[in-house]
Amino acid sequence: MSGEANKLETESIGRVVLIPPKGILEKHRDTILKKLNGGDRKWVKDIEIPCTQSFRLLEVVVDDTCEVCPMAIEFASELAAVCPHITVKVYNISYVDSPFPVKVTPSFRVNSSYIFEGMPISEMYNKVLEEYLRDAYIKTHPQLNEFLSKLQIFAKSSNLYRAPNTTLFKRLLYKLLMNIDRYGYPYCPCRPLKIPTNTTKEEIYELNKDKICPCIYALSDIRMRGHCLCGLFWTKEAVDRYIEERQKKYGAIIKRLEEFEKVFGYKELATRILTGESRKYLEAWIKALEELYPYLPED
Repeated sequence: MSGEANKLETESIGRVVLIPPKGILEKHRDTILKKLNGGDRKWVKDIEIPCTQSFRLLEVVVDDTCEVCPMAIEFASELAAVCPHITVKVYNISYVDSPFPVKVTPSFRVNSSYIFEGMPISEMYNKVLEEYLRDAYIKTHPQLNEFLSKLQIFAKSSNLYRAPNTTLFKRLLYKLLMNIDRYGYPYCPCRPLKIPTNTTKEEIYELNKDKICPCIYALSDIRMRGHCLCGLFWTKEAVDRYIEERQKKYGAIIKRLEEFEKVFGYKELATRILTGESRKYLEAWIKALEELYPYLPED
């Protein structure tokens, strides 16, 4: 179908755009409307959503034969309902081409660049979706590279390293970028901000400029603790101690994973993660392994 025809076959329900309003999208029109009007939320609840201007576009690819796609439509509609800056475009590829390459449906793309596939169907789906959204927000943030460069310059000049726990590092980076969006500057997420009622961003800056990351308190905190208050910057000695502790705790897990890789290879290992009873154990092992990576890649 031509691009011009695709443009004509759309229907907007609030900030949810159906492309085209046929098949599964037509069938779930009432569900979308209900979600936008505050209907019961199943997917977007009890999770932290980056509702800022930097999180602006979610594209969803579904098809008429997909059994999981109705869940994706619900999720996207709930996201549009709670995040006023987000536009959701849902493509039914039973009738139109996908705007980006897909292997499976449903597939998602955030801000025209970050792609994740499938809907989590375990009891942990809210946590998984929160991780997807946080990663998408971080990796597509327009000021990410500039901010990371600033952090790396400070770390290098001070002989410091970033948080050795990848999960902690991402959580802190997320909060710092959120502060940039909300207040104009990356204020330290671990120090209380002075924000009187009806204060402008300029006034907030004057009251809190000492807390802009890397804050003026970081080096004294590092001398006392081995890392700054929030744990973003660490000394080499503190990182080495952390890694040594984790190696003692997770050494057996690492050995088992190495044995799996030798026997099955990465392809089979990935398959076992996605299917069968071994999934929960392998996921736990990999989660533990993630905490052993101490350095931020240069790319």
